[in-house]
This record gives sequence, C-alpha cells and structure tokens, in this order.
Amino acid sequence: KGRTPFFNRSELNKQEMSKGNFSLILSQLRHSDAGKYVCGVGSRTFMVQLQVFEVTSSPSGYLLQRENLTLTIQGPSSASVTWYDNRKDKVTATQSRELKNGGHSLQIHNLRAEDSGTWTCHITSLSAKLDIPYKVLVIGFHHLNQETLYKAVNSTVSFSYSLSTDLQKIRKLEYITGGLEWKSMADNKYREKFNFSVTSKELPLFKQIANMQFTWKLINHLEVKLPKVQFKDAGWYQCQLRVSRGRVEKAIHLVVMTVSADPVEPLSKWANVTLLCKLSVPVPHNAQLFWEHVNGTEKEINMLGYNEVMVKTKTVGLWRCSLNVENNVMTSIDYTVVKAAERNSCVWSWAGVGAGIVLLLLASLCTYIYIAQQQRRQRAEKMAQARRDLFERRTCQCQR
Repeated sequence: KGRTPFFNRSELNKQEMSKGNFSLILSQLRHSDAGKYVCGVGSRTFMVQLQVFEVTSSPSGYLLQRENLTLTIQGPSSASVTWYDNRKDKVTATQSRELKNGGHSLQIHNLRAEDSGTWTCHITSLSAKLDIPYKVLVIGFHHLNQETLYKAVNSTVSFSYSLSTDLQKIRKLEYITGGLEWKSMADNKYREKFNFSVTSKELPLFKQIANMQFTWKLINHLEVKLPKVQFKDAGWYQCQLRVSRGRVEKAIHLVVMTVSADPVEPLSKWANVTLLCKLSVPVPHNAQLFWEHVNGTEKEINMLGYNEVMVKTKTVGLWRCSLNVENNVMTSIDYTVVKAAERNSCVWSWAGVGAGIVLLLLASLCTYIYIAQQQRRQRAEKMAQARRDLFERRTCQCQR
C-alpha cells in the first residue's frame, strides 16, 4: 500500500534471476537506506549489511577566501577515516586544519585560493575500503600574501591579479562586480580608480582610464599597467571582486624610488654636489639603500631619517643609487655628475675656432681692401702721367 522508500530507486534484473542472481540495485542512496537487507529464496535466506557514507560541507556551495570550511563524513562511526587534500597529500592537524570526532570531521580555517579542487575522504571498514571525492570551490586571488613591487621614477609597472577560477564559472552562479582601488601612505581609505562588471556572455574588455590601462590576459587573470611611474603614485593597489555573500580582494604595494642633485648644473672646480636618493616608504629592516660610484670605490650607506640616503662628492662620473633586499637588487637609478671645466673647455674650444674664423675673414677683407686701394692708386698715377705727357707734347708743338 502506497509508495515504498525505494520507489523508482530499486531494480531487479529478471534475466539474471533465472540464472540464480537475485541482486538488488539501489540508486540515489540515502542515509535512511543503511541497514540490513535479507534475501529469501525458497527456504534459504541471505543477509547483507549496507553502510552508506556521504561527505557534507558547512557552508555549502562556493566559498570565499579567508572563510572557514567544515567537511564531515556521515556514516557509521566505527569506520576509520583519512582525509587527503586537493594535492593528494594526507591531511594532518595544523594551525589551519583541524581534525575532530576521531577524524570524521575536518575543519579548514582561513581558506586560500590554492585550496580549490577535489578533496578525498578515504574510509576503511571491516568489509571494504572506499574513496569519496568532494569538490571545493574557493573564489579568491592566488598568492594572497602581501606583494611588494619596487620601481624607479619614469619606469613602467604592471600589477597582476590571478583568480582561483575563471569568471565565467562564477558568473553562472550569480552577478559579479569588481574594481581597482588605491591608497597612499598617508591615506586610511582606498579610492576607486575604476570598476567593472562581468556579464554572462563576455568578460570586461580592455580599458584605458587616465594614465592606467587594464585588460584580461586570460579568463582568470587581470593585468593593470601604469606607465611612467611618478613618486606620488606610490601606495597600495587593491583589486576586489564582489558577490552576494561578500567580497575578495588582493593588494599590491608599490614602492617608488627617486633621486635629485644640488646643484643640478655642472660643478665648478672646487665645489661639491649633494646627491639624494629617496624611497616612498621607510627602508625595510632586511634592506640597504646606498649610493655608489660606478667603476669606483666610493660608497655611501649612511641613512638620513628612515627613507633617504645622501652623499656629498666632488667625484665626477656615473653614480648609482640601489635598493638591495636580502642581497637582491630590487631597483636602481643612475645619475651622472659633470664638471663645469669639462663643459667650459669645450665652449672655449669652439669659441677659439669661431674667433679664428672671424680673424681670417677680417684679414681677407683687409687684404682685399688694401689691394683695391693699391690698384686705384696705380690707375690714378698712370692717368696723371698720361696727362703730363700730353701737356709736354702740346708745348713742343707750340714752340716750333
């Protein structure tokens, strides 16, 4: 009478029954299906003990980075349980992972994007062994630990934000918005640089906003490029993704280096130049900020305050300010010191050449004028002599 708990979920193969096979097939197993099953054939009976196991999660569905997850195996408590993570490594009790109820419950604290994937519950009982996979989907950014980029003024910087899953998969679950925010050392709040939304059909396209441009390199990778970095651009650049149950974000710290000189013009013979190198943040405890004379022996590491290093020198040539973090050069800027005498000697050389050309032109002009005057004088003398000769001839004719 009425429907049994196995309605539309049980099956007997009648063809196999004629061969003596009375197997019962149950589909879509439930916890209530667990128990003893008795098969009677004639005067003979057979009993089978059915154990049903299931992995449940709290909360269910997709998760956000930094959330906590509890995986629990539902089934007989007598079974031995071993958990394996998404990299197929055996799970042991750590600060971020906790085993409870004899291992039947696994708590994962402070989820990371790298925790996405298939986790496995391995069950060992007296009768059999069983592996139950469970897919964990964590929405978040990879490499969530604070990332710092060191750049020199006027260089180009690229910020990369890699998601744990592609946006189209998340978009099938719900509406997604996001954006990029920035704050300087002096600010307590982030300021929005740009925002975007993800539709069900396509990802946000390449955009150019002010002096920044952003584009999706892959379906789960956002890249933001800032050309010609200035000192005022230093600070934190945070990308965020918003869904109904919360938001995830990742911040990248941009540290900028700049240099200056006083005076900026070439040095006179006995003068000094002051070279100043400055960072946008205090120098880290594991770092060095220093000036050095390239191909020379001079080096200055003395600190002025927390984020500057200064050197006074008469030495001309190429100077370089470098930031070393754990013996690795993160960024550097070159500055060339020039002596005024070098530039003046060049100027005097060109002045001498110019003066020589002018004198040559003057000498040529004077010679031309002198020759012209001599020629006019000679012509005048010849004309005077011709008049005298003519006068003498006329006098002789009159006397005759």
